[in-house]
Amino acid sequence: MSSTPLKLLLAVLTAFGFLTGCGGKHSNTMFPSVEISQLSSTKELAAYEGGKVTGAEFNRFLAVEGFLNPDAPLNDTSYRKELLRQLVMQKILISHLKTSDKVQKQVEDMWKQIKRSYDEDTRKQGYEVLNIRSSDVTNQLTNQFKLEEYFRKQITSDELTAYYKRIENDLTRVSFTQLAFSTLHDADAAAAELQKGTSLQDVQKKYADVQTVSKIENADNLKLSSLSPSFIDVLKKQHIGESSEPIKMGKVYYILILKQKDKKTESEVKEEMMKELVLNHINRYIQDELPRFHVTFSLR
Repeated sequence: MSSTPLKLLLAVLTAFGFLTGCGGKHSNTMFPSVEISQLSSTKELAAYEGGKVTGAEFNRFLAVEGFLNPDAPLNDTSYRKELLRQLVMQKILISHLKTSDKVQKQVEDMWKQIKRSYDEDTRKQGYEVLNIRSSDVTNQLTNQFKLEEYFRKQITSDELTAYYKRIENDLTRVSFTQLAFSTLHDADAAAAELQKGTSLQDVQKKYADVQTVSKIENADNLKLSSLSPSFIDVLKKQHIGESSEPIKMGKVYYILILKQKDKKTESEVKEEMMKELVLNHINRYIQDELPRFHVTFSLR
């Protein structure tokens, strides 16, 4: 299973992206209709050890997704199959999970977001078009938050720290001046001058006279991960104001002078990392655990 559709699986996470990004009430929301030709109430769409998913259940699940995310492609076959996998996973796990006070509070807060985004007439329109009730939305939000809480508890501090180290280049922004030379001899000489304390302006003047500096450029507020590996290795270790040894790239030799480096701390990005790791854990569960329940699907 690809990881891209997984990003769409959790209705509650999709809802966070849609609802919390809204600037005000939406009275012109177009809710999608659900094609139900394959979703008759008695039809079994999935079976697994200990249970099944009927067409009626999946119809309601799709409809709530459409309420929370009106742009969801509810009638797309691939999208439906991914959501059906999630519903099977949800039914397997939810039966063992209690509704904590935290989950109840999250559901209440999400309803506040919904009411800020959809006025009363819009909500009624959504219920009518999608053939659901507000209680269906509440139940599904409760289940989604219970799932999120379950998977969050699987994430250890060591896993968070390891993930932080993997993405730290994405969390670091740098500003620097780069000097480019056509020969290693001139690059070495300029680097030595800079490391002795000669100002960049004096070095620039000296080498401009003999036309060995091909360019001097300022790079400001760039994400470290967007740079070449050679630049990343140097800039990660550099302190502000330091100049580097020459770095060979192709036929050009570069000297980097670091001006600024800002890196978000692990605590600053903890919540963002948790959400990403929750998705990773869900992905692993669907890939590794669902097959153990001998799941069969009949959705076409």
